[in-house]
Amino acid sequence: MARKASRNPLIRQLGALLRVTGAQPRRWVTTTVAASVILAGLDMLGVAATIPLMQLISAGRPEGDLLLWLAEAAGTTAVSTLIPLLAGMVTLAFVVKSLGSLAFRWWLLGRTTRVTALASAELMNRYVLAPYSAHRVRALSTVYRNINDATNQAASVLLAIVTLCTDVFVLVAIMAVLAVAEPWVTLFAVALFGMAVFGVQRLLRARQLRLGEAAAEAGLEAWQSLMPALDGFRETRLTSSASSFVKRFRAARLRGARVNREMAFIADVPRYLLEIVFIAAIVGVAIILSSAGLTDQIVPVLGLFAAASLRALPTMNRVSAGLATMRAGQAGLRIMTETLDELEAGGRHLEKRTSETAYSGDIELNDLTFAYPDADQPVLNRITLTIAENTTTAFTGGSGAGKTTLVDLVLGLLTPTEGNVTSGGRPIDDDLAGWYAGIGVVPQEVFLLNGSIAQNIAFGEDPAGIDADRVWLAARQAQLADLLVEMPDGIHTMVGDRGVRLSGGQRQRVGLARALYRRPRLLVLDEATSALDNATEHEVAQTLHSLRGQMTIIIVAHRLSTVRSVDRLVHLREGRIAASGTFDEVRAHDAEFARLVELGRLD
Repeated sequence: MARKASRNPLIRQLGALLRVTGAQPRRWVTTTVAASVILAGLDMLGVAATIPLMQLISAGRPEGDLLLWLAEAAGTTAVSTLIPLLAGMVTLAFVVKSLGSLAFRWWLLGRTTRVTALASAELMNRYVLAPYSAHRVRALSTVYRNINDATNQAASVLLAIVTLCTDVFVLVAIMAVLAVAEPWVTLFAVALFGMAVFGVQRLLRARQLRLGEAAAEAGLEAWQSLMPALDGFRETRLTSSASSFVKRFRAARLRGARVNREMAFIADVPRYLLEIVFIAAIVGVAIILSSAGLTDQIVPVLGLFAAASLRALPTMNRVSAGLATMRAGQAGLRIMTETLDELEAGGRHLEKRTSETAYSGDIELNDLTFAYPDADQPVLNRITLTIAENTTTAFTGGSGAGKTTLVDLVLGLLTPTEGNVTSGGRPIDDDLAGWYAGIGVVPQEVFLLNGSIAQNIAFGEDPAGIDADRVWLAARQAQLADLLVEMPDGIHTMVGDRGVRLSGGQRQRVGLARALYRRPRLLVLDEATSALDNATEHEVAQTLHSLRGQMTIIIVAHRLSTVRSVDRLVHLREGRIAASGTFDEVRAHDAEFARLVELGRLD
């Protein structure tokens, strides 16, 4: 089975695309093929209906069972009556066929566009539920490219292949009708058109595949220029680097435009070639019939051939275009399936709690060691510590001491290389979703939605289900209520993209209110006051003081004024606990910390 899959990577990738959207590949393909066969039958009916009309025009009288039956049903053998009647039947057959084709196309587009949407959503789902350790090393430009561009390309391959199969059924049906009427002419036409279509496709195949890869690369380069220019708008403006990002973005898009131009041109080449082949086929059919002494059959056979070509030529054009689309989109399909495999192998976080028992009790760090996969030395080494319930603990230390990594281990975002973290004797990774349910976090840079203050405080909740009273309570606790009262729309005031309408201190207080809205038993402030002015920091400190004894509070801080009154201070150095105790005890026993206090003028 593995060997078969390796020989048919396209089939395996399409199967993965369908499965990831919840579809059953075999059933999906079977129903699509069945609909294609019905459509081919309608096309066969339309072309076959022209045969008796050509016979009637050629013979000038009704001959054959079908025409004689029609003459008897009409009550006349007059050609002037039978030809309009039969022409009307042919027209009706083509109308039915065309309506059937439109209905099939609508149905097919609905299925494939749904696959595109669901595949994109599932890819996003796997990205956001991937382990934090994997997420932190990913380039967001690659993530955005994969979720948007790659899934669109992958779905285009699916649509192209399904359309290709449908068109092949239609062509087979048309050839069957022609073979019954004129087998030798049909054989000649099939050989001529077959060599033209597949000969050209064989020549174009390698180039189309390379263009697909080039399009994917150009798309990624465009994302890599667009994101820093807009996400880092302030820095871009202050460093006068907008023109540099725009230049790179323009170059990537122009490169993509050239690739798309070449792909579109190559896709059109077979269409013009088929028009030339069509003329050659007409001449060839006339020569064949003349050589066989069937000059009286030239007009009806060419009429039948023209009627068949009316349907076959657009179909063959779609076959050629579908092959081009399929090859150009294979890069996106490959990227998407490889990404799915990578994310599946990396594991997935479960947001649903596995137990109704809430975590409680002291937090125990038991012989914790952690090393990043790409690092030679561990960031933390043999950390053993008890964080008493409903106390305030601060972690300090120089850059690289391991403070943020230690907090990420306590939060459950990272998994220890050795040791474990427990709460009330229960490992936090027994039920990470349950552990997260009791945590509120205020990071150094609070991410704000382009929405109202209420939506940002009740982050992730359906706007219709936000508890306004609870929002106001969290705002008052975060010293934000006075500001909201002054705003004309209160908690419904819009903050702008990433909170650009708020000051840095206001954003941090919204972040604190967000953490408190969750009614946490563990509140973590990770460098949350480092960018605040003294007045705002004092207000945050007052908030923390009012919460003491109500919840466990962990503070990571460079500014020592924030942590002077904590219950316990833990000073880290080179991944180990250098000193632990009250603020004054650590200052008395650790020279490095005492030096930091002196520099901060806290004596």
